[in-house]
Amino acid sequence: MADPANPRGIRIFVNPGATYGTGRERWSRVEGELRRRLGGFEVEEIGAPGELRDRLAELVRRGDYKFVAAGGDGTVNLLLNAIMTLPGGELREGKPAEGELPEGDRIILGAVGLGSSNDFHKPIVESATIEGMPVKVDFAGARDRDVIRIEYEEPEGSTATRYSLINASVGVTAEANARFNEPSWLIRAARAVSVDAAISAAVLTTLATWPDVTCGLAIDGEEPAMTSVTNLGVFKNPHFGGALCYDTPVAPDDGALGVGLCEGMSAFETVAALSALRKGRFSGRPKTRTWRARSLSVQADRVFALETDGEVLRARGARFSVAPRSVRCCG
Repeated sequence: MADPANPRGIRIFVNPGATYGTGRERWSRVEGELRRRLGGFEVEEIGAPGELRDRLAELVRRGDYKFVAAGGDGTVNLLLNAIMTLPGGELREGKPAEGELPEGDRIILGAVGLGSSNDFHKPIVESATIEGMPVKVDFAGARDRDVIRIEYEEPEGSTATRYSLINASVGVTAEANARFNEPSWLIRAARAVSVDAAISAAVLTTLATWPDVTCGLAIDGEEPAMTSVTNLGVFKNPHFGGALCYDTPVAPDDGALGVGLCEGMSAFETVAALSALRKGRFSGRPKTRTWRARSLSVQADRVFALETDGEVLRARGARFSVAPRSVRCCG
């Protein structure tokens, strides 16, 4: 029997730490309008990754399957990874793990953008915002989306897997994301101006000491070719890092990865490439290459920052591939 207070079975996981601890306050500004639009839902503050996965498994066993991440892109990523690692295994090609959901039902992932950049929601349209914050809670309009699977080698040599809906990166933007997530006084001051100013400050302070990563790069299983990676982006949504945007065409459900490489660039050339990305013009620039691919492998000469949907970890190598139509997302 449906809960009278939550007739549609929607559960929203709020990250109070979003946007440097302002997530709870930002959530209070959108909650009332969301209740009017959705007709009720349950709210929980988000827990640790292991706790969240166990909680989702419990909810799924009782028939709940509409989950919303209220936070930034990292919160969406946290909920995605919990969904993809539910007991029974990864959701593959749009099919839930056997026995996990009532017949005919599917887990649906929605989002409320309480973060700084909210790339998951881009391109953002005014009609899909509340108090200037983007929302994706149209469960009736949900569609299957590809997921980026990232199998990586940790610094100590063990292997692990993560999933990403938006993008992943190695190089300058990954290192800049690490600085943005743990900001210095300069980045905090820039943040008071705008998100783009804070991102620019993170990039510029990274470039001041940045050495390229020497990598063996293999596209779609071909023999690895050595390259000097200034920045490598792997994406399902070309929008990232505030106003930056690749121009390689890629759709949420086309089975392909967009790949953009900057190689052997000076600091000045990197800034010029980032400026071009702000205008959505990247392909064909000097010292850049682009692909549409199904897989990509990176093996580096040192431990590097690996960014997935704005969250940063450390790795020695990584393989990116497509898990086709593996999660259903709200429109």
